[in-house]
Amino acid sequence: MGNRTYLMIKTDPENQEVLFEGNNSLAYFWLLLLEKHDIERVKPAFQMLYETTDESMDGEPIDTDIRILRSEALQNGAVHRSYIGTVYPALLPLYDEWLAYLAATPSHDDILYIDLEEFSGFYANVNQFLEELLSFYTHVKKGDAYFEPVISSTTGWEAIGRKQFYEFSAHYRSTPETVPYRKKITSGQPISAGYKLLLWIWGIISVGLFATGIYAVTRFQALWSKVLAALIILTGVLLLIIGGFTRIYERSQQKKAAP
Repeated sequence: MGNRTYLMIKTDPENQEVLFEGNNSLAYFWLLLLEKHDIERVKPAFQMLYETTDESMDGEPIDTDIRILRSEALQNGAVHRSYIGTVYPALLPLYDEWLAYLAATPSHDDILYIDLEEFSGFYANVNQFLEELLSFYTHVKKGDAYFEPVISSTTGWEAIGRKQFYEFSAHYRSTPETVPYRKKITSGQPISAGYKLLLWIWGIISVGLFATGIYAVTRFQALWSKVLAALIILTGVLLLIIGGFTRIYERSQQKKAAP
């Protein structure tokens, strides 16, 4: 079981239905439906939740859901569309389909409910969690790439048992679910001084063997000495080739691993 997040609607006065969910992840498309003041409005509820001990609770759960009228959410989503189009152009079709789906989904009270309570448990305290959410809008304003173009970081997964958005959006079906493991090496990363020294030694030895072999071929006349000289030349050439291919392979791996 993970720390879940939920985007929900009400189907009737007493019941909510989950449209999308996250598992140990935060779907940043949800935050694009909001503004800073929507986050700030739930701060007292979150603080009360984390300041209340189990013994002092009277059985009434503390409601930390972020509520926003669907019309306002879609308006905010439209305003933030330029951010997706500029920073994540490949995600724009998915984003548009997701907004259209939210607009068309029947709702009892025309309100979207966002539950991030469990996810807040990943942070040292509730203030750190809320500040992290609020900082997202600063990155949006600056046009920074802030999340990965995968389901877990965009729409979230469609809730278990639902297939409506899956059938509605071809781009949802083709979007990767999570980020695969990638070795964190950046393209063009400078190599260490020790590695540079090793490359120089390798090159000097290779050239030295090659030069020694050439000298031996021209200096000595005996057949065995010429065979030995040829082996020395071959060894130097092989070392140069191996060193070159090793460096080429290393640089190709760096480019593949670069985010």
